[in-house]
Amino acid sequence: MNKLFSTPQTLSHPRYVSHRGFQPMAPANSLPSFEYAGYLRQWAIETDVHFTRDGVAVCCHNDTVDATFDGTGAIREMDWAELSRLRMNQGNRLDCLRDEQKRMPLFSEYLSICRHYGSVPFIELKTGDVERVMALVRQAGFADDEIVISAVSLERMQIARRVSEDVFIHRIFATEEELPILAELGNAGLSWNIKDVRDCTPDKITRPHEMGLKVCLRAGDTLENVRRMLELGCDYIPSNCMHGVL
Repeated sequence: MNKLFSTPQTLSHPRYVSHRGFQPMAPANSLPSFEYAGYLRQWAIETDVHFTRDGVAVCCHNDTVDATFDGTGAIREMDWAELSRLRMNQGNRLDCLRDEQKRMPLFSEYLSICRHYGSVPFIELKTGDVERVMALVRQAGFADDEIVISAVSLERMQIARRVSEDVFIHRIFATEEELPILAELGNAGLSWNIKDVRDCTPDKITRPHEMGLKVCLRAGDTLENVRRMLELGCDYIPSNCMHGVL
């Protein structure tokens, strides 16, 4: 069994993946949102990683800064010195944040928070440079089997497996046709693009399990949804707001 899943998941202790940090308390993908997720002992903290024009790894969901910062432009076309001057202007409890807490987080800061609190780094690739991301993770003191690399792109999953045999890979919104490919890659999981957990049939969980894959659904943001996901046999629970025990 992968060491990430060595501790059993139960109704009283779900494996929550704090989506872009713990958003009820701070803007998504902000340093405080990561800190809150860690403080709440979330099993994993999810973020998105990009590289700036001068090669600095940063955490932001979108390819551009327009939607959440007081600036405009593509991250890959901006230097870190320019990005670091921007401030978040969207998200929860902005008025409670100090000025420095509103800037875009460095990927290294995110990893440091995960390390400090013992949460699993759950890293969505927004870059094709998987090898460079893995190098940064290793520099931060994580072993390959202590993290999750996720992506919408199946090709990036395949690259991640070539880079490391031990890293757990997670395919976002997999298709039925991809299950054999993911099973062949091994040490892998997936999420289904099912908006309502009530629409998930048991075979969506049992079939991947039979192939040695882990499974989750879209955000478990209510007690009812989380309980249903656990009853179905989901292996981890992405959430925008849940924490603690049921």
